[in-house]
Amino acid sequence: MPQDLLWKLNFLWLCFEDDSNEKDTLHFDLFHKVPSLEYLIVQKWFGLKEIFPSQKLQVHHNVLAGLKQLFLFQLSELECIGLEHAWVQPYSQKLELLKLYECPLVERIVYGAVSFINLKELYVERCEKMEYLFTFATLKSLVKLETLFIENCESIKEIARNEEEDGCDEMVFGRLRWIYLICLPRLISFYSGNATLQCPCLEWVVVDECPNMITFSEGLIKLPIFSGIQTSKHPDFTFHVDLNTTVQTLFHEKVSSYVLLHYYFLSCVIKSSFS
Repeated sequence: MPQDLLWKLNFLWLCFEDDSNEKDTLHFDLFHKVPSLEYLIVQKWFGLKEIFPSQKLQVHHNVLAGLKQLFLFQLSELECIGLEHAWVQPYSQKLELLKLYECPLVERIVYGAVSFINLKELYVERCEKMEYLFTFATLKSLVKLETLFIENCESIKEIARNEEEDGCDEMVFGRLRWIYLICLPRLISFYSGNATLQCPCLEWVVVDECPNMITFSEGLIKLPIFSGIQTSKHPDFTFHVDLNTTVQTLFHEKVSSYVLLHYYFLSCVIKSSFS
């Protein structure tokens, strides 16, 4: 491709399935040829273990300066993204969309505090080892987040881990509109901290096949226009007093249904034994 066209290229899809690949990081020298790049997809790259290495080299200078959307698909050996490294922070702050799909070895999105001040959409699907997405410090930077979608991550216990809250007693997600929590068998809560969550634009939460979810958050939640929670058993939005009460009510229904089913089968066994 002529160099003048490469300079204008803003979308790049990298797929490298050759099992003889010895590079465990991206070819950053390529990105110097596409300075206008805004959308990057990395898929099925055999041997790739990290996106951004911890140490900045000369080849990393002035690359991906305009990156807005990052898609990481079917990377079976990827262990970390590397967005927490100091030299990568400017890229993290510019990201507007981040999507992970089938990255089974990635345990969390970032290892440490990262500012995602421009992130609008976050999607995580089929990441089996991920126990949580990020810490409290990163969570409170998501001031522009609009959509959060988490599906089929069997190890996730909470979305944001409760650590030192730095005296912060309230977090405001001024643009968050939709939350999807689907097929998360170990999920217990969205956030286990005590800080107040204020979501003035949150319209609905979809919770489906999350059998162990007990509460949304330990603290107060302010949702002025919230419609309710939608599940496969409750296609119409359900709302009881507040979001935490709604989650607890749905959880109680699941427990009650299980207990009734248990006693039903037990009674059947007893009857069959004496018949």
